[in-house]
Amino acid sequence: MKRNFEFTILTDKEFKKFAYDHPQHNFFESLYMKELLVKEGRVVYLVGVREKKKIVAASLIASSFTFMGKKTFEALKGFLIDYNDYELLEYFVLEIKKFINLKDGFRLTIDPYIPNMQRDSEANIIEGGINNKQAVTNLNKLGFKPLKNSAQVKWTYVLDIKGQTAEELFASFKPNTRNYINRTINKYKLVIEELSYDSLNIFKKITSDTCQRRGFKDRSLEYYQDVYKIFKDDVKVLICKLDCNLYLKTLKEERNTLEEKVATLSDSSSNKKKKETMRKDITAIKQKMEEVQALKDEHGDFVILSGAMFILYGDEIVYLFSGSYDEYMKYCGQYRLQWEMIKYAAEHGYQRYNFYGIKDVFDKSGKDYGVYEFKKGFNGYVEELLGAFELGTNKTYTIYQLLKKIKTLIKK
Repeated sequence: MKRNFEFTILTDKEFKKFAYDHPQHNFFESLYMKELLVKEGRVVYLVGVREKKKIVAASLIASSFTFMGKKTFEALKGFLIDYNDYELLEYFVLEIKKFINLKDGFRLTIDPYIPNMQRDSEANIIEGGINNKQAVTNLNKLGFKPLKNSAQVKWTYVLDIKGQTAEELFASFKPNTRNYINRTINKYKLVIEELSYDSLNIFKKITSDTCQRRGFKDRSLEYYQDVYKIFKDDVKVLICKLDCNLYLKTLKEERNTLEEKVATLSDSSSNKKKKETMRKDITAIKQKMEEVQALKDEHGDFVILSGAMFILYGDEIVYLFSGSYDEYMKYCGQYRLQWEMIKYAAEHGYQRYNFYGIKDVFDKSGKDYGVYEFKKGFNGYVEELLGAFELGTNKTYTIYQLLKKIKTLIKK
């Protein structure tokens, strides 16, 4: 029996409820993102399908660049649909194609927020795990083609919270990661501060420095401010700082303790080696004190080490943007930031902590493999998303593809 579907434009209220409750919910498919995209000057539509008056599929689609007077449309991390329900998917895709053509479009790109194949922390495929090959088959059958060069994230790193306490999560981290975090708490006495809207220039300065160092393109201060204003209570921007006075106090206490021990030890031959080791430790502590004093003289009581922006949506926290000052990496500020937000996730009932993008997963010599190694220390797992796809909606797409091929040949 043929099912009765109805393509529809959804109200903000309808979309918000459906999107938030959907298994694939994500902040890209939200009213927050709609507002942010509109702020960027893009036209956004909330489209969906009803079956027996009930919404069964939806997506936010936004116009993008133009070609020959025609527009590309994007469904960021969309659609919100059961990709294995071919009848529903086919209906939605055909109706969206018609809709895009009516809006002077010629092309649609999507990057579904579902895993391709389930993987472990080392990116190995888990036998018998989640497998969404059928979704890819269905998309291909409907004319979608894999999009090789996409700005959208395909590989992410995720930590499942699922009712675990912060202590249980901490115990699961790799030993080095636990040691680095403990060092930030017990040795360096690092301080975490949540930035207000008016202090976002501090975060921007960190990301600018990081992007320049690593050859990435940074977002503007206005963009970060827009995200902050739009997401309101569902965004947090944290910075990690070295409290010079507190650290100096700790170092002085360590030095004094060692000096007292040296003074109480006799000059016997058995103590000679102990004293020698302690004196070396005292010299090392004094050098650290000089370093910290120099930092204090240059920067004041606090030295900013790193910062990060987190999005809190549904049952997931996403580590979205971040940066660190290279010269202060030894203080492990990023480890502390992650730990603070993982603790927050556990204490506030979140199910997933998403470290977000990773690159060079299979290339140990790649420049971004270190980022993957850093995230892997928290003992989560690699999540390979389905990837990006494109679909032409009319003849303009054929011309677009032809010119792309010619351009590629000329470059060669």
